[in-house]
Amino acid sequence: MDVSELVYYNDRVRSLYYEALSKLSWKEVIKSKSLSFDTMRNVFLHLTLVEDRWINYTLIGKFSKWQDPDFNDFKNMERLKAYMNRTHENTDKFLKTLKPEDYQNTVANPWIKGESISIETGLVHMVLECMVHFGELSAAFWQIGIEAPYLAFLRYELNKSK
Repeated sequence: MDVSELVYYNDRVRSLYYEALSKLSWKEVIKSKSLSFDTMRNVFLHLTLVEDRWINYTLIGKFSKWQDPDFNDFKNMERLKAYMNRTHENTDKFLKTLKPEDYQNTVANPWIKGESISIETGLVHMVLECMVHFGELSAAFWQIGIEAPYLAFLRYELNKSK
Protein backbone atom coordinates (compact mmCIF):
# COMPACT_ATOMS: atom_id res chain seq x y z
CA MET A 1 0.00 0.00 0.00
CA ASP A 2 1.14 3.53 -0.74
CA VAL A 3 1.57 5.31 2.61
CA SER A 4 0.18 8.50 1.06
CA GLU A 5 -3.25 6.84 1.26
CA LEU A 6 -2.96 6.82 5.05
CA VAL A 7 -2.07 10.51 4.98
CA TYR A 8 -5.07 11.35 2.80
CA TYR A 9 -7.27 9.27 5.09
CA ASN A 10 -5.88 11.23 8.05
CA ASP A 11 -6.82 14.49 6.32
CA ARG A 12 -10.34 13.23 5.64
CA VAL A 13 -10.78 12.24 9.29
CA ARG A 14 -9.48 15.66 10.37
CA SER A 15 -12.14 17.28 8.16
CA LEU A 16 -14.84 15.21 9.85
CA TYR A 17 -13.65 16.32 13.28
CA TYR A 18 -13.57 19.92 12.13
CA GLU A 19 -17.19 19.60 10.94
CA ALA A 20 -18.19 18.10 14.29
CA LEU A 21 -16.36 20.79 16.27
CA SER A 22 -17.95 23.53 14.16
CA LYS A 23 -21.39 22.40 15.38
CA LEU A 24 -20.42 23.10 18.99
CA SER A 25 -20.43 26.51 20.61
CA TRP A 26 -17.01 28.17 20.70
CA LYS A 27 -17.33 28.18 24.49
CA GLU A 28 -17.52 24.36 24.42
CA VAL A 29 -14.60 24.08 21.97
CA ILE A 30 -12.30 26.08 24.28
CA LYS A 31 -13.64 24.71 27.58
CA SER A 32 -11.07 22.96 29.74
CA LYS A 33 -11.58 19.21 29.54
CA SER A 34 -8.27 17.99 31.04
CA LEU A 35 -7.20 16.52 27.70
CA SER A 36 -3.55 16.15 26.67
CA PHE A 37 -3.73 19.72 25.35
CA ASP A 38 -6.61 20.66 27.70
CA THR A 39 -9.30 21.85 25.27
CA MET A 40 -10.82 20.39 22.14
CA ARG A 41 -9.46 23.35 20.17
CA ASN A 42 -5.96 22.71 21.42
CA VAL A 43 -6.07 18.98 20.67
CA PHE A 44 -7.37 19.72 17.16
CA LEU A 45 -4.64 22.33 16.68
CA HIS A 46 -2.00 19.91 17.93
CA LEU A 47 -2.99 17.16 15.53
CA THR A 48 -3.00 19.69 12.70
CA LEU A 49 0.38 21.13 13.62
CA VAL A 50 1.80 17.60 13.88
CA GLU A 51 1.16 17.24 10.15
CA ASP A 52 2.32 20.77 9.39
CA ARG A 53 5.58 20.21 11.31
CA TRP A 54 6.31 16.84 9.68
CA ILE A 55 5.49 17.90 6.13
CA ASN A 56 6.84 21.45 6.07
CA TYR A 57 9.80 21.11 8.39
CA THR A 58 10.88 17.67 9.58
CA LEU A 59 10.70 15.70 6.33
CA ILE A 60 12.48 18.42 4.36
CA GLY A 61 15.29 18.95 6.88
CA LYS A 62 14.08 22.25 8.32
CA PHE A 63 12.94 21.14 11.77
CA SER A 64 15.15 23.74 13.49
CA LYS A 65 13.05 26.48 11.85
CA TRP A 66 9.78 25.18 13.37
CA GLN A 67 8.07 27.39 15.93
CA ASP A 68 4.97 26.26 17.79
CA PRO A 69 2.05 28.59 17.15
CA ASP A 70 0.33 30.30 20.05
CA PHE A 71 -2.87 28.30 20.45
CA ASN A 72 -4.61 31.36 21.88
CA ASP A 73 -4.21 33.09 18.51
CA PHE A 74 -6.86 30.69 17.19
CA LYS A 75 -9.94 32.53 18.39
CA ASN A 76 -12.64 31.00 16.17
CA MET A 77 -13.50 28.07 13.94
CA GLU A 78 -12.66 30.00 10.78
CA ARG A 79 -9.05 30.35 11.93
CA LEU A 80 -8.89 26.61 12.66
CA LYS A 81 -10.33 25.86 9.23
CA ALA A 82 -7.82 28.11 7.48
CA TYR A 83 -4.93 26.37 9.23
CA MET A 84 -6.38 22.93 8.49
CA ASN A 85 -6.87 23.80 4.81
CA ARG A 86 -3.39 25.30 4.44
CA THR A 87 -1.88 22.22 6.06
CA HIS A 88 -3.85 19.93 3.74
CA GLU A 89 -2.77 21.91 0.66
CA ASN A 90 0.90 21.77 1.69
CA THR A 91 0.64 18.05 2.39
CA ASP A 92 -0.97 17.40 -0.97
CA LYS A 93 1.77 19.37 -2.76
CA PHE A 94 4.48 17.49 -0.84
CA LEU A 95 3.01 14.04 -1.55
CA LYS A 96 2.59 14.83 -5.25
CA THR A 97 6.32 15.56 -5.53
CA LEU A 98 7.31 12.14 -4.15
CA LYS A 99 8.25 9.30 -6.44
CA PRO A 100 7.90 5.75 -5.06
CA GLU A 101 11.62 5.49 -4.35
CA ASP A 102 11.59 8.79 -2.41
CA TYR A 103 9.68 7.20 0.48
CA GLN A 104 12.88 5.38 1.48
CA ASN A 105 15.00 8.55 1.58
CA THR A 106 16.07 9.36 5.10
CA VAL A 107 15.97 12.53 7.15
CA ALA A 108 17.35 13.37 10.58
CA ASN A 109 15.11 12.35 13.45
CA PRO A 110 15.02 15.54 15.55
CA TRP A 111 13.81 13.67 18.63
CA ILE A 112 16.64 11.10 18.70
CA LYS A 113 20.05 12.67 18.17
CA GLY A 114 22.14 10.93 15.55
CA GLU A 115 19.26 8.82 14.22
CA SER A 116 17.58 9.02 10.84
CA ILE A 117 14.18 7.87 9.65
CA SER A 118 12.74 7.24 6.22
CA ILE A 119 10.14 9.60 4.83
CA GLU A 120 7.73 6.65 4.86
CA THR A 121 8.33 6.00 8.57
CA GLY A 122 7.89 9.70 9.34
CA LEU A 123 4.56 9.78 7.50
CA VAL A 124 3.29 6.65 9.26
CA HIS A 125 4.36 8.06 12.63
CA MET A 126 2.60 11.34 11.84
CA VAL A 127 -0.68 9.57 11.02
CA LEU A 128 -0.49 7.32 14.09
CA GLU A 129 0.13 10.28 16.39
CA CYS A 130 -2.93 12.01 14.93
CA MET A 131 -5.04 8.87 15.42
CA VAL A 132 -4.27 8.97 19.14
CA HIS A 133 -5.56 12.51 19.34
CA PHE A 134 -8.64 11.76 17.22
CA GLY A 135 -9.47 9.13 19.84
CA GLU A 136 -9.01 11.71 22.53
CA LEU A 137 -11.40 14.08 20.74
CA SER A 138 -13.90 11.23 20.39
CA ALA A 139 -13.87 10.72 24.14
CA ALA A 140 -14.43 14.46 24.66
CA PHE A 141 -17.47 14.35 22.35
CA TRP A 142 -18.86 11.31 24.15
CA GLN A 143 -18.43 13.04 27.51
CA ILE A 144 -20.78 15.80 26.36
CA GLY A 145 -23.28 13.31 24.93
CA ILE A 146 -22.44 13.77 21.25
CA GLU A 147 -21.56 10.97 18.86
CA ALA A 148 -18.03 11.46 17.59
CA PRO A 149 -17.29 11.31 13.87
CA TYR A 150 -16.02 7.98 12.66
CA LEU A 151 -14.63 6.83 9.35
CA ALA A 152 -13.15 3.37 9.19
CA PHE A 153 -10.17 3.13 6.85
CA LEU A 154 -11.88 0.22 5.07
CA ARG A 155 -14.92 2.37 4.33
CA TYR A 156 -12.70 5.25 3.22
CA GLU A 157 -10.91 2.95 0.76
CA LEU A 158 -14.18 1.50 -0.58
CA ASN A 159 -15.82 4.91 -1.05
CA LYS A 160 -12.72 6.37 -2.65
CA SER A 161 -12.99 4.01 -5.60
CA LYS A 162 -16.65 4.86 -6.26
